[in-house]
Amino acid sequence: MLNDLKTSDRKRWLRERMHMYRSLPEYLLDGVGMVLERLLNPTEAKRRSAVLPVDASTQEEEGFPSYWLNGIAVALGTLLIGWLIALGLRRPFSTDELWLVLWTAGTGALALIANKVNIRAFLSTFHDALLERMPREADVVHLGDWLESNFGVWKPLLSGLVAGPGLAWLLYGSWLDNHKDTGVSFHAGVFAIILLASIQSVWVAYYLYPFYVAFPSRLNRYEFDLYMNDPSSSEVVGRLSRLLTFILYVTLGFIVQLTVGVTVVGVLTESTPLAGFLFSIFVWAPTVILYAAGQYHLSDLISRAKWRILNEVQAKIEALSKQTDASGKTDLDQLDKLMNYHDRIKATPNSALNFRSSLNFLNSLLLPILAFVFTNLDIVQGMITRIFGE
Repeated sequence: MLNDLKTSDRKRWLRERMHMYRSLPEYLLDGVGMVLERLLNPTEAKRRSAVLPVDASTQEEEGFPSYWLNGIAVALGTLLIGWLIALGLRRPFSTDELWLVLWTAGTGALALIANKVNIRAFLSTFHDALLERMPREADVVHLGDWLESNFGVWKPLLSGLVAGPGLAWLLYGSWLDNHKDTGVSFHAGVFAIILLASIQSVWVAYYLYPFYVAFPSRLNRYEFDLYMNDPSSSEVVGRLSRLLTFILYVTLGFIVQLTVGVTVVGVLTESTPLAGFLFSIFVWAPTVILYAAGQYHLSDLISRAKWRILNEVQAKIEALSKQTDASGKTDLDQLDKLMNYHDRIKATPNSALNFRSSLNFLNSLLLPILAFVFTNLDIVQGMITRIFGE
């Protein structure tokens, strides 16, 4: 559709579309918000012509229920379904099962909230500044087509329905293995809550790859207007770097809760190594890759801009060198200025990172690691004992 528009309308159309896009987890949160609005503020709900607010980024400014409130409602609804099953079976939750379902339902809702925060940050960054810094029409068309293809709902919906039950059984099976001494057995109500939360989490995980792992590599395809004398100081680079850092902190905040939760409720222990292995592969590894890949491609964007400028300056230096002889003082002065200018540009940073940013990143990783160690001292001690043979 973007190809059919006039050149002058392409960016305007895409900017309008950006705030209308919703991921599948956002549809779930906003759908619950719509129900709450009709219950708590029916006048406002009736006044709006569309079922959901058209602008997903500013809907709360118009009085739409907060995504935090919607997330709490999702968690309570998930718990309600499991409780009704338990009531029908006449089998109330034990204390251990109650802690498990409370954490699981809360984690599923928190994953939805983290997804919404990250998606809004991503779209707002391009909407507010980066789109105007894209001079090539082909890049605008490509970005629009890419967004259209990645905000469909069928692929994440099917991925959740396919992978969600497997994740739920892994979590619940590990929990049952770790609590077999307490006499617990399979409970359909507990599994229903874990299943719903797992499906929600898989929906969220679906968007991690295209938006936070694969998209940074697409920066190589786009041309941005950068500050010529120091590309690393450009607004585009600063905003992209802040976006990557913000997404990292939101993701790490969720992982801290997840790391503590799976150990406290007894899903991840020394006797269930498979769960720990998969936890490391599918939770920790993507987080590190997310940040490292983003910074690498951002650095590549800066380097390409620098070399484009340096090549132009080098061409001028070579041309002037051929025209200059020992008596041409004016040409020599100009040549000296060009070479100094070349060296200043060459000395500018090739990355948006500095020492403080790297230290903050390491500190961010250290927090969930310490959380894991302190909540699994017995596991860590057992591993150390086996390694050193004591």
